[in-house]
Amino acid sequence: MRTDHDLYLFFDGYDELKPILDATDEDILVELRKPTLVRIPGTDAHPRARLVSALLHGNEDSGYRAVLDLLRSGEHYPFDLWVFIGNVRAAHQEGWFAHRYLDGQEDFNRTWGLQAPTTRMRRCSDAVLDILKAQELEAAVDIHNNTGLNPYYAIVPDPTQEALRLASTMADTILRWPMRAHTLMEALSPTCPAVSVECGLPAVAENHAYAISALRRFLSMGSLEEHYPPARRVFEMEHRVIVRPEVPFAFGGVLTEDLDLVLHPGLDHHNFGMLLAGTELGHVFEGAGMPVLCTDMKGRDTTERFFEVHNGALRVTEDVTPVMLTTTVQQTRRDCFFYIARRRA
Repeated sequence: MRTDHDLYLFFDGYDELKPILDATDEDILVELRKPTLVRIPGTDAHPRARLVSALLHGNEDSGYRAVLDLLRSGEHYPFDLWVFIGNVRAAHQEGWFAHRYLDGQEDFNRTWGLQAPTTRMRRCSDAVLDILKAQELEAAVDIHNNTGLNPYYAIVPDPTQEALRLASTMADTILRWPMRAHTLMEALSPTCPAVSVECGLPAVAENHAYAISALRRFLSMGSLEEHYPPARRVFEMEHRVIVRPEVPFAFGGVLTEDLDLVLHPGLDHHNFGMLLAGTELGHVFEGAGMPVLCTDMKGRDTTERFFEVHNGALRVTEDVTPVMLTTTVQQTRRDCFFYIARRRA
């Protein structure tokens, strides 16, 4: 059964969904038009439930394509499978998978669990969250891509043993996420183990394949009480770095009257590795002030601890591990330049 709600589209079962799935991945986006929630009934008489979500960011296609691969299989599971496809408009308007979110939209992964929602997107998030919390969810997985080079990794908002076990089935690198940014997985963490899986750059076939593999592992795993090998590396995010909003900047090139900061290209090769003390990140005009702002997870300014400007060079002042270091101005403005993490295991 298909129900077209004001804020989202809902499919209960495969019957009306299957004809749509015959179209191309891109044509399906046009057909859906809005955020879409799907329920595939389980085979057990009193099923539990699991959630898979994708496309909360419209430029991250690996999870979306993996979800379609899953739905096209027509399989049923011992639990109700819930699927949420997020920012459909951003994925097909103004170019295919061209925008994290559209101008005039909010970041769809920053709108969950807010009080007294004032926007259409926040009201959609609340409505979907109410439905999901009413299910007997035993686990949730959200699929994402990065805009810079990163290994495959899983993000854990609430590092319970169950959540860490779930994350270790998704990737052998785990990032603990203490920031409270109103993400979907944060909102679901009090209900069930919930993790995000980061599948590298978008529009890369092997990264789509990894997303499919991760979902299949998630759907085939028995109980979260089972023993799974621990992740090889565990990091915890501790600081967030942005380019100050008044500073015009670019990745690569030279300083001009329109650019006050030029960042070195290729810095994303250091993600989950190390930027050694003294490493140059970019250049500013002689005499310019600090172009970046660094804050800890409580919002306290930690810029002076990690960064300096010397003879026009922006440098780190101690060894740091960057994660999610991006390579585009738009992504930097809409999220951040990078996070600083500390290895825990």
